[in-house]
Amino acid sequence: MKKVLLIILISVSVLILIGVIAQFLFGYSLNKRLEPKIDPTLYSEIVRVRVAQSDQYKFLPTDIPQNAVKVAFFHVPGFLQGGDVLALRLTLPPERIVSLLNELEISDRTEITSFEGIPTPYAYPSYDMKKPDSKNLFKGVSPLPDGFRVFLYKSDIEDIKKNWNHNVFSFTAVSINRKEVVYFVNIW
Repeated sequence: MKKVLLIILISVSVLILIGVIAQFLFGYSLNKRLEPKIDPTLYSEIVRVRVAQSDQYKFLPTDIPQNAVKVAFFHVPGFLQGGDVLALRLTLPPERIVSLLNELEISDRTEITSFEGIPTPYAYPSYDMKKPDSKNLFKGVSPLPDGFRVFLYKSDIEDIKKNWNHNVFSFTAVSINRKEVVYFVNIW
């Protein structure tokens, strides 16, 4: 009888240990998957996956341009009530900035002059950004500075003002003076 009880006790202990290890691995894996990404080498794969899921991402470049002088990237994957946020900031040669601005001006995209009436987007990751921590996911990402021309992509400011709980805010912002372009998507 003692032998049977010992076998049952060992079996239950092993099952509990396996359950604890599995729960730890699941939690660790989920945490890694949901943490902010700032490594530009991850950009292309993240965009590829997002474009396959939604056409709200189709305005993003599929790859970081080879002629980019500086690159800053920030992505927080959406989960449950948290929105999916992606920002790509590039310093490009002046001729590419002018060309991009010309393309945007002749496109059917709406140009806005302010973010008045909606929450200011944190869309400007710093070039020397360090990995954010869980207490401040947007550490190292600031609001778009003055001097950018902002062109919306499938976003309606008036709709965002009315439907603040679930919406999409995406744009391309260009600054000739800074020689920068910022691509931004927030789907919540």
